Amino acid sequence: MPVAVCKLLIYKGQYSNCQIKVPDVETKLTAVKIGNQLYSLFRRFETAEEVIKALIKLAQNVDEQLALTKQGRQGYVMWALELEAQVFKGPRKDGRKWPTHSPAPCLILGDAKQYHQCYVMVPDLIEPLVALQYEDRFYSVYQTSLEADEALDLSTQLTWRGHDSAIASTAKGYAVCLWEPEAAPQVPT
Repeated sequence: MPVAVCKLLIYKGQYSNCQIKVPDVETKLTAVKIGNQLYSLFRRFETAEEVIKALIKLAQNVDEQLALTKQGRQGYVMWALELEAQVFKGPRKDGRKWPTHSPAPCLILGDAKQYHQCYVMVPDLIEPLVALQYEDRFYSVYQTSLEADEALDLSTQLTWRGHDSAIASTAKGYAVCLWEPEAAPQVPT
């Protein structure tokens, strides 16, 4: 089962608003520029739960690279990467001149069949950590039993700080997990 990967954007310094043209659409599109990549407006959502469900569904149907911004109390906006886009050179100009940077990616694990719960050892700790294994990567469980909005907010803060994260759907809500690049599987004693 495919997994959604999404860039969670926490503040406007991570992206700039713009308008783009793509080959298969005649009109200009609302977009954001993240680093050197252009993402078109895909869809707006009112709640975090709707966002996570949409990400899970999109992962099953298409291989989209997505980004997510939060619009205050108005909900969330999902953006889709446009590989062949060009910035629209119209009368409106993007006032920002400073570079933007992209956050670390966040995996959305919508089904417990996508991951395996385990224990891992990391170099800087003496006790094993509870973790999730997805493919050949280990993610230590950072916080559990979260509502969708809490999981998105926490993961957004962690990815902004450069940590690859994962949001895993569990029987008791959502768990936020951090990638442990130096982790080794461990059998607890």
